[in-house]
Amino acid sequence: MNSIKEIKNPVQGIVGYLHEIEYAKDSILVFQLPRSTAMLHDTYVQGAIRSLREILPDGKKAIVLGADVNIYEIAGEEATMLILKGII
Repeated sequence: MNSIKEIKNPVQGIVGYLHEIEYAKDSILVFQLPRSTAMLHDTYVQGAIRSLREILPDGKKAIVLGADVNIYEIAGEEATMLILKGII
C-alpha cells in the first residue's frame, strides 16, 4: 500500500509530498518536492528538510527527491531499502 501525506508550511503552502512505500515487512519514506531537480537550490532543499524533520519520528529516515525523479530508477526497491537502513 502506498500512502501520501502533504507536508505544508502555513507561509509557503505545500512543501512536498511524503510517500510511504511498503516493501515486504518494511517501508521506505520518499519526500518528493514539487520542483524538478534542476530547479532545486540549497536554500529550498534545506527548508524542505527542516519541514520534513518536524513531522518525522526520531530515527526515521526519508529520501528527498525532485518531482522528475522516480525512486525505482535510482536503485530498485531492494537497494533503496538497504540504503535507507544505512547498510549500503
